[in-house]
Amino acid sequence: MDVLDFGRAALACYFTFIAVFYTAKLFALRARTGRSHEHRGSPGSAQRVGRRLFNGFRLAIWGVCVVRVPYPGLDAALGRFDPLYTPAVVASGLVFLVASLALVVYTHSYMSEDWMSGVSEEGPRRLITGGPFAAMRHPLFVAVALGQIGFFLALPSVFSLVSLLVGLSVLRVQAYVEDRALDARFGAAWRDYAGRVPAFAVPGPFRRKVRG
Repeated sequence: MDVLDFGRAALACYFTFIAVFYTAKLFALRARTGRSHEHRGSPGSAQRVGRRLFNGFRLAIWGVCVVRVPYPGLDAALGRFDPLYTPAVVASGLVFLVASLALVVYTHSYMSEDWMSGVSEEGPRRLITGGPFAAMRHPLFVAVALGQIGFFLALPSVFSLVSLLVGLSVLRVQAYVEDRALDARFGAAWRDYAGRVPAFAVPGPFRRKVRG
């Protein structure tokens, strides 16, 4: 099996695992805490619209990755960028996906039952500033962004490019929603934290901090 064939199978396995992981975690947390850890936002809100759009694309990505294993000809319908579809580029995409998964699992393990999918009306239960949150305020969003970049590189196409742009836009909106919820709930403590730690880990002078 060459790198391109391996990448095709790896994408199907990767996104199947992601779907199973999040579904199982939601059920496990409900069983342990007795409450839902999924919040979709109020009807018509930016959070609700963004989550529906993001989830729709995630479902489409999973379906495409699974179907293209037995039907490689599907790539033509996705608008594959053949000059980029090389073993080196596909391999680099898989590296991004592994890095994304590692950060997802680490952050989820660190947060434990404090993890929520979305922001509830009452806001987060506590302000977490240690572990991966000491380097950036939204490590899970960075992890997802790495995965979206990895998906584009592992399957360079019009479809994966649109998925990447939509994903990054939704993550930006969700980060804004979460920052506002944390500000409303924790006030000065959050503003002090946000003043020291960037939303996303960007090196050097490009770090953008929140001023209280």
